Amino acid sequence: MSLRDTVKDWLSEGKELKVKTPLCSKRLVTQNLSQILELLKDDAPLMASERIKWLISDIENGKLDAGKL
Repeated sequence: MSLRDTVKDWLSEGKELKVKTPLCSKRLVTQNLSQILELLKDDAPLMASERIKWLISDIENGKLDAGKL
């Protein structure tokens, strides 16, 4: 039995398929974290703290969703 046949069987049985999708873009998160790391290296902890707050807010508000790029 091929994978296609297996999936057809699952669909005919009403089995729910769960697709793994990222909640947010890995590229955008790592880009933001790299910028925060640079701020910490430049001895700017207050600015880094603000950037962390913005990053958390962006993630919570869906601005970094992987499917919306």
